[in-house]
Amino acid sequence: MKTLLQSAVLLGAASLATTSLAGQTAPPPMGPPPVFAGSSTEDDTAIFAGFNWVFGGTSTLEGVIGVIYRETDRGGDVTGARLSGHFDLLGRGGTPSVRLTGIAGDEDIAAEAGLGIGFNGSPYAVLGAVGNYYNLGGTIGFDGTFGGYVGVHTYGDFDDRPRRVLVPGGPGMGGCEGEYDCEYEIIDTALEN
Repeated sequence: MKTLLQSAVLLGAASLATTSLAGQTAPPPMGPPPVFAGSSTEDDTAIFAGFNWVFGGTSTLEGVIGVIYRETDRGGDVTGARLSGHFDLLGRGGTPSVRLTGIAGDEDIAAEAGLGIGFNGSPYAVLGAVGNYYNLGGTIGFDGTFGGYVGVHTYGDFDDRPRRVLVPGGPGMGGCEGEYDCEYEIIDTALEN
């Protein structure tokens, strides 16, 4: 008898709770997660020119020409490489050289490390930084010489990251009335930074 009474109370409570929610709509289903349009990185290859003030063994103004390749991801991280030729513009005995360096950092400034070789055959290591229109760093010759440089270049801004993303739009929070009829709206993710 006790279990019969408990069952009747449980059924009564369940039916009262069901009728108290009658006429209310269920919340809209959550839509699909944002769908990114296109690639998650932007890449660029460009020719650049610049000037470096070189100090150390020989202080002089150096002309620089080269090519730079870089990739920038959605978060602003930059990776890439530079190949450049360096020439003494003031005739002070600076040795012309070629450098190949790798780049890693963010859209404001990136570290640069690599190797160079003078036209006289002397190799050296390069360690520095590349920013938007400027660079600085040092060289360490395999023969024990040290040097430094500060300069400007024409490459410009690394902040060319992908900015467009597709997000569900349309009626309700999810933007989808059914499984296959989602509407999408394009927003600029740069506004969120």
